[in-house]
Amino acid sequence: MPAGFLFSINSDTEKAVVDTVRRYIDKGMYSTLISTQWNLPAMSTLGDYINMSVGDNVYFFGKRMIFGIGEIVDVLGTGDAAFEVYKGASSPQFNPPKDAIVTLKERERTERWGIVFKPSPHFFLQPIDMDDLLNSKPSAFRSLRTFQKRSFIQLDDEENAAFKAALIRKNEEVLNGTKPIEDSVFPCRYLETIRMIHQRMASQEEPRPIKLNDAISEARVDTAVKKEMLVEIALLHAIKHNEPTAVEAFGKWDYIAHQVAASPFKPIDYMDKIDVFAYRWITGYRGEIISKYAVIEIKKGEADLSETSSSTDYDQLMKYVDWVCDQYAHGDYSMIEAYLVANSFSIDNHSRMKDTVARSYVTGHNATTHYWDQFHLVEYRAHPDGTITFHQG
Repeated sequence: MPAGFLFSINSDTEKAVVDTVRRYIDKGMYSTLISTQWNLPAMSTLGDYINMSVGDNVYFFGKRMIFGIGEIVDVLGTGDAAFEVYKGASSPQFNPPKDAIVTLKERERTERWGIVFKPSPHFFLQPIDMDDLLNSKPSAFRSLRTFQKRSFIQLDDEENAAFKAALIRKNEEVLNGTKPIEDSVFPCRYLETIRMIHQRMASQEEPRPIKLNDAISEARVDTAVKKEMLVEIALLHAIKHNEPTAVEAFGKWDYIAHQVAASPFKPIDYMDKIDVFAYRWITGYRGEIISKYAVIEIKKGEADLSETSSSTDYDQLMKYVDWVCDQYAHGDYSMIEAYLVANSFSIDNHSRMKDTVARSYVTGHNATTHYWDQFHLVEYRAHPDGTITFHQG
């Protein structure tokens, strides 16, 4: 089952929202305007694009209205959903040249990464109201309730299914033929956009596949990286593409997300967030039933595990583990694997750490007590060529 992405349209009126949505859908392409500076929001947005997969669904939101449904397509033939747009940018640390004649807006923001999408089955003219969507299946909505100060959010497969179901029910008459399709859906000329992209590629112009190596290489200090978010992005990319050291250290995962809220609802700036959250489905079964969850905390340098610290880095990770157990795994710790990723580890009492992270829990009608200690330490290494590898200790 695919994930989904909800893109926010920042317009003052409902008509302006609809007009903007119409333009995006007509072209069948979306690219976020972000800072030309290589700052934390830009890096986090890159992580979001890295997480997009071919077949994931697309929705647009503005003024309480949600429009859909689209599906991301593979434009470059690489198997990846997103690509580098690079309007004038030549590297992830792009800044406009001093002698360039550009507007203030262009100096501040530019298009960096994009996707192309098609209707799936249609982009319906009739949207669904936010309240109606939330009321359609309240238990399914997690990311949507924390959607603030972001251009878009990622929806897991359960939340995405709820989005689709609500929009399909809202537009049932279009699908059963009661209403004519030509009067009920947005036109989407995505095939023309794909042809244009292929023409530009044939002329050795952008767009092109997303490359992380330059950004990592420039931020490298010995075997570490100066920006924690870059390690996070590299990890997302490595898990998604089943890179050998990532598979060896973490295993394979069917769904991955980053910066996932992990605290009771409160102002967004104060919410705790899991660096990387993932789950895998049970193999050998045709349906999609979750088998395990992964909770991953990342430190760019040395992780503090020392006995003398008042709050160690594994305390933070275990707070997230407890949250996932309560909110996702329904009290079953056996469904969770925890990973602390760092360039190195400071350990002066390994037995104390094992005792602290261990959890006892009860399952079954016989109230059987179980013991959980699926806590793993993973070291990362940044290499001169801009690659990052992972090794479990």
